[in-house]
Amino acid sequence: MNLLKKSMIAAGIAAGLLVVSPAKSASLNVDTDVTVPDVLILYAYTDIDLSFGAGEFAALLDGSCTSEDCGSAISAAEAGTITGGVTDLDIATDLAATGTTASITIQNSWAVRALGYGTFTASVADNGSETAVSGLTVAPTTGTPSMTATTGDVSFDIDLTSSDLDDGLIEANYTITVTGS
Repeated sequence: MNLLKKSMIAAGIAAGLLVVSPAKSASLNVDTDVTVPDVLILYAYTDIDLSFGAGEFAALLDGSCTSEDCGSAISAAEAGTITGGVTDLDIATDLAATGTTASITIQNSWAVRALGYGTFTASVADNGSETAVSGLTVAPTTGTPSMTATTGDVSFDIDLTSSDLDDGLIEANYTITVTGS
């Protein structure tokens, strides 16, 4: 009996060690609000130098030109009377200007990123360009901003008859504005 009694006591102690009281816990629902500010970032080049080959502008002036040195024959027969040693064949009546303006588009010259805005509006304003520059525009003028940049172009026209071309340099100065809403 002594052995049985000792076995029962040992079994009771073992069972007591195996029974663990339930863990105490608590839970609570937490609502966290994070306010993210509206952010609008405009990227743009502040100094752009464009150089064109002579042939590119020659083609604007005369569509038959393909290089900077162009030759264009006047095929109509002309007759002139020499009077006092002077003959006037009036070549000006045979000239037809094919272009008096050059349209310039600078692609991917600005970009916008935004957070917190549903749309953006872009505009451009002349900021003291030379008189030969006109028709400043940006594209796109509206869009849906995101953290992936939306790129844009700037376009303008150059008056090829302007005296601003006398020094071989045209300055286009403009301000790009992007507004988020």
